[in-house]
Amino acid sequence: NLPVYEATVEGSKKYIIPLYGAGLWGPIWGYVSLEGDANTIFAASFSHKGETPGLGAEITTSNFQTPFTGKKIFRDGQLRSIAVMKAGVKSETQDQVDAISGGTITSKGVEAMLYDCLSVYEAFLKTIKED
Repeated sequence: NLPVYEATVEGSKKYIIPLYGAGLWGPIWGYVSLEGDANTIFAASFSHKGETPGLGAEITTSNFQTPFTGKKIFRDGQLRSIAVMKAGVKSETQDQVDAISGGTITSKGVEAMLYDCLSVYEAFLKTIKED
């Protein structure tokens, strides 16, 4: 397990969780920062070593990363993470962001990375949740 970082931004506590997973052509990684409620995403940042420029490499852009802000990782007390889905497709069980057009495998890699890495910290996140 990697460490969880704690930060204070403008007087509000944030928890920063490192992420690592697999894209189409190699490793992908990043960080997700949660609000003090340990549920709402404050920010997300992703990177890669060898994803295709203009396709999977788009995970590094603000157009892909910014929509994660404000999304919830828990629903009904259960970790659901964030779905990365084609535009127009809706998830009934979890918050979602749009996938990268033409970057399906990398998009699914980000989705799996989020769930897999957040799952490791699920019990911890449930204990630190602020009301």
